[in-house]
Amino acid sequence: MSDENSNLDQGDEKKEEETVLADEEEKPSTQAEEKPPKKKYVFNCTKCGQCCEKREFIPVSFTDIRNWTQSGIINSVFPHLKMQTFPTQLQGEIREVISIVIAAKENSGCPLFDQENKLCNIYHSMPLECLAFPLGYNGTQYYIKDKSVPGLGNGTMTKEQLIHDRDNARKDFEARVETQTLLPFTYTLFMQNLIEQQQKIREEMPEDKRKQLDDLLAAEESKE
Repeated sequence: MSDENSNLDQGDEKKEEETVLADEEEKPSTQAEEKPPKKKYVFNCTKCGQCCEKREFIPVSFTDIRNWTQSGIINSVFPHLKMQTFPTQLQGEIREVISIVIAAKENSGCPLFDQENKLCNIYHSMPLECLAFPLGYNGTQYYIKDKSVPGLGNGTMTKEQLIHDRDNARKDFEARVETQTLLPFTYTLFMQNLIEQQQKIREEMPEDKRKQLDDLLAAEESKE
């Protein structure tokens, strides 16, 4: 998830300077009152850990998995990955999709977050979702994923920071679109391989063990 923000024309530069929260439109004004200024996106992480501690899951893309494989940390992340179906906003529509996620521990947030030291254990290879957070992009506009984040409105932002954050949000969106396109095929191949492996193991079982397994499966099916 070519870098569109690195070659902005003058019109794009103006948009970069006036990023508006997606659901906060200007109120109509009369001649007697001044038009309220647009609210700009300002975010500077306070490193409090709140975002990591309360996350229920973190969406992961194939780009993230490739990065972790290249950096050699995939074995640390893999135990926390799972497939999950949940509603997500893609290209302006809310759809139920199968996604790869880092599954949070119950009531303890991201499993890769060191709560004692308030540090991300994969800080230099964190998911694109985390790099962009709390700014999101849906293929049409930018929006705030969580308005309770302490860093929102904290300090000031340079134009370069804004372009950087928007670029991360776009990369995250593009990577998720790529993942959603490829994931059904990946899932099908994975399940097909799993079934073939299970069949092979069953065929290699002694006859008595195979019968025990068949009886167990039959008993489970009768309960449903």
